[in-house]
Amino acid sequence: MRLPVLLLLLCVAAPVFAQFEANPRSQVKQPRKGPEPIKGAGDEVRIRADKSGGDKDHGWWEGFVDLQSGDIRVQADKLRYDETANPDGTKARMFEAEGNVVFMRAEERLAGDRMKMDLESNFLVIENATGYVQPGVFIEAKKIERVDDETYRVEDVRFTSCAQPNPRWGFTASDATIEVGDKIKGKNVFFKVKSVPALYIPYFAFPIKEDNRSSGILFPHFGFSSVRGFNLGSGFFWAMGRSADQTFTFDRYSKVGNGVGHEFRYARDSPSRGNFKSYWFNPEKGKFTEYDLDWNVLQGLPGKFRLSGNVRKYSSINFQQQYQDNFNLATNRTQRSTGTISGSLGRNGPRIDLTADSTETFFGDYPQINRRLPSLRIVSYAKKIGRSQYVLGYEARTEYLARSNDEILDYWGRVDIAPELSRSFSTSFLQVTPRLRPRFTYYSGTLDDIGLTTLPARSRPFFEGGLEVRGPQFSRVFGGPGFYTDKIKHLIGPEITWTYRTRVDNFDSIPKYDGYDQLLGTNQIDYALVQQLYAKRPSGAAGKLAPYQFLTWRLQQSYYVQIGDSQQEFDPNYSSVYYAPGGVPSHVSPLQSRLRLRPARDFSINFDEEYDINFRQMRSLSLYGNLTTSWLTANAGWFRAKQVAGKVENRVITRDAIRIQGGLRLPFHFTVEGMTDYDFIQKKAFQTSMRLRMAAQCCGFTLELIEFDYNSRKERQFRFSIELANIGSIGNNMGQDANTRQGLYGFR
Repeated sequence: MRLPVLLLLLCVAAPVFAQFEANPRSQVKQPRKGPEPIKGAGDEVRIRADKSGGDKDHGWWEGFVDLQSGDIRVQADKLRYDETANPDGTKARMFEAEGNVVFMRAEERLAGDRMKMDLESNFLVIENATGYVQPGVFIEAKKIERVDDETYRVEDVRFTSCAQPNPRWGFTASDATIEVGDKIKGKNVFFKVKSVPALYIPYFAFPIKEDNRSSGILFPHFGFSSVRGFNLGSGFFWAMGRSADQTFTFDRYSKVGNGVGHEFRYARDSPSRGNFKSYWFNPEKGKFTEYDLDWNVLQGLPGKFRLSGNVRKYSSINFQQQYQDNFNLATNRTQRSTGTISGSLGRNGPRIDLTADSTETFFGDYPQINRRLPSLRIVSYAKKIGRSQYVLGYEARTEYLARSNDEILDYWGRVDIAPELSRSFSTSFLQVTPRLRPRFTYYSGTLDDIGLTTLPARSRPFFEGGLEVRGPQFSRVFGGPGFYTDKIKHLIGPEITWTYRTRVDNFDSIPKYDGYDQLLGTNQIDYALVQQLYAKRPSGAAGKLAPYQFLTWRLQQSYYVQIGDSQQEFDPNYSSVYYAPGGVPSHVSPLQSRLRLRPARDFSINFDEEYDINFRQMRSLSLYGNLTTSWLTANAGWFRAKQVAGKVENRVITRDAIRIQGGLRLPFHFTVEGMTDYDFIQKKAFQTSMRLRMAAQCCGFTLELIEFDYNSRKERQFRFSIELANIGSIGNNMGQDANTRQGLYGFR
């Protein structure tokens, strides 16, 4: 562990910005003009110096010598020129420079003690050289030889991307080849911290492309887990072009086996792109039996249609729970595969979605499977009919569905058609909208007593009518606190929706797939009191005052006229079913309160609560806050739920948990990120992760801590990775940064 600790100390102790010493030559007086330009087969050569002599075939210059030829410029203390004839009849125009030699071409800067250069053959040799190669690579070598315009051969070389006066790290090689604008290829390479060798590599390719997209080995990460043991991981990045790349990764765990990963990404003309990430693991130290797949693709099609696909699959729930370091994924029981072709017919035509998907949710030994193979949905959003005030829209779908019942996968077809006609009547303080929606649903089978579909087919016609009333709305303007606003406007008014749906016969025999099949005949009223507060706040770049809504409070409830078929049980607006004491279905739902406070665009608080008026107790409440600034991001969410019971002693808390996560930017390029999920019932943190990252000018590090105490998994992990300029580092394939690889390698 000496290498990570030493790099950590070096990166922290280094200054943030490097200062370069001014070139002393810039203070030299303007030299007098030398001999006439030297002309030959190539560009003419112009030379300035304090002293000069010789003739057109042989010349010398001394003092501050400045040579220019095309895009080449050479400065030195002494310069000698000899023009000789070659055996093949051509001429050699050889320049030899001594003392403080500087060779410049475009972004290249090479300096040394001696230099030989032939402008006819592009021959160039610099001894005891130091230099700069774009983009941002500094080299020192015993000898640099120019092979052609884009290639240099060097001996006993040291190179680094650290721009400090005394570089903190670098690579040395016995010999290397510099391919300008591409890479440096070296043999017998040592990675050194200051002058201390830390790592030997027989062959190494160091990227120096402008866009930093070069194929090569990623810098490894190091870690330790109380369950998996010591971990060493590295990878190879393949830059297939500017719009496609692949990454191959390997992880070695001392206790539980190996893991290999692969990621292929591409980007075409917008919006087309794809990302296919896979990881295989052999915890039994045998075959790679466990896997985690995350594939996404989006492809533009003719006619402004789009093809989208997503695969999120894994080998087993146990693998996710034991080895997935992302808590959301570790506690997820669902895997899904879906593909959709969607688009609109014409400018104002209906939207068409053709979908095939499969979802598996694991409960015990058998997964609950739901599939659409396929589903065709056509939607025409509400639009006015001609010049009238009537609005018409419709939704129609036909699909072949599948749903599992224990080990049996049951299949049936469904066709659903639902047009809707509405008309709004508005005044300055009141809006009334009646709606009419006839609906017809066809099922290719009927649900039997054991939960499987069988013949005959059946249909479900019903008629739905509704009336929405918003208002009357009342308002008043108050004086506000001067530090926030001078005026506050308060709006308050009711919202009432009446829904009547004709009876659905033989409801229990309808095959159930989703909420479309849970529609019962009903007669219910949804009512709410809505309050809004507005403030005059600066808006836009000019800071002009404009109304800004900073508070919304909605208090709502539902009244079910019909409860004989448990209509209240399938209301998706509330979190649970509702009964009065004694198990009698209730006509009224819980009282639901939704409060949102947003005093600024980067800060908001949501507080939601459900209160059961039959049992006179709180059912659930949640509190969520979010803050985003240039140096701080923080959000926290708390949720609590109680069991409804007549006796107070039975009103136990069934859920009481909080999640806190955020990030903080610190001085000296430090950032801190953290996340925790704490359960107040069990009085423990299910998971905690913290990450400390420092990225200075030419190097950085990431230190990560992950702790799990969930179900049967108790694990603590430490992970350390190093970042060097122009060299990427491998991320955690099964962790929080699985989609955020760090480093300056350019593929992220």
